[in-house]
Amino acid sequence: MKRLSILLDDLAIIRSVMNDDGIDPVRFGILAETAGANGLVCTFSGSQKGIQEKDLRLLKDMNRSFFNLRIPIQADIMRLSLSLKPDMVTFLDVSPGVAGKIEPLNPNSIQEEMEQMVPNFQANDIAVSILVRPEIDSLRAISKLSVDYVELDVREFTSASDINEEIVALDKIKSAALAVGKWGIGVNCSGNIGFDDISALAQSPNLEDIIVGSGFIQRSLFVGITQTVKEALELIRYREVD
Repeated sequence: MKRLSILLDDLAIIRSVMNDDGIDPVRFGILAETAGANGLVCTFSGSQKGIQEKDLRLLKDMNRSFFNLRIPIQADIMRLSLSLKPDMVTFLDVSPGVAGKIEPLNPNSIQEEMEQMVPNFQANDIAVSILVRPEIDSLRAISKLSVDYVELDVREFTSASDINEEIVALDKIKSAALAVGKWGIGVNCSGNIGFDDISALAQSPNLEDIIVGSGFIQRSLFVGITQTVKEALELIRYREVD
């Protein structure tokens, strides 16, 4: 069964912009988890405008579902991640000084680093994932890595300007998920996923976590967190393909 995971990054950015500690990404995440969300996701880069270390420690102590911590390949942040022991770390690229600006990694350029890092995390029962584009070059490189999961960047699909672009992008996602699944690697997805995108993504084979962020937050402002979780789970279960 596919899972609904909630990305908390945007709430941390809003908190910083408004200088309002009452905007609490941790509390929001725990409420979503209590309502039935299957996992919580956040990105930590050390920026003062995003998720803070105190947020991570609270999430680790309070969450009871699956905790996926997304981080850049940076020694001090990796050490912190090992001490926190989330359920999963997902490696990605973070633009310096730009909160919320993340990019997929090129697996070809980080193979040596991954070979050195991955065993340390896996030895501590932390699954390892990498954010990548659903493109053939990236997929070929992934087959050489010892990661447990990939997180597909689906922004090409979620930002498509017309139905033809959507069809092409969705086909790439499905093909990538099939290919990676054949290698015994799990598949998650993220990338500006709105409510209108969930049903189509749920039809992708081998996909496990659908990670929603701003679209989920916006919907919850109108109908509440509990109702938003319910609606998102219904969209997944109605259209999912195992």
